Amino acid sequence: MGETYRISISAEDQQTAQRATRNLEDDLRELSGVLGVERRKEDPNTMDLGTIVTVIATSSATVAIAQGIADWLRRTRGVHLTIERNEKSGSVKAAVENVDQATSLRILEVIRQM
Repeated sequence: MGETYRISISAEDQQTAQRATRNLEDDLRELSGVLGVERRKEDPNTMDLGTIVTVIATSSATVAIAQGIADWLRRTRGVHLTIERNEKSGSVKAAVENVDQATSLRILEVIRQM
């Protein structure tokens, strides 16, 4: 079984959040070691596709996921990103917003050390 990450995306407006979520979902699907990517809604009563991305990946894919998120952050402005992983406390929780390139590289280094 792989490791599971839950990534929530928010933005000033729903259209920006939806577009950013779709782009991240597509980017993560292409990564080596990613076993599955699923998009979910926080509120099942809404008509949107959701702004939560669940990623299941092999443990060796952590660096690739971190790099994929860092690349996505460099291209995506005006979003707030929350990454969660618990699985009986392999605990990670990170909140990121309006990140410049230097910060995204620091985030990548932190994730690599996990």
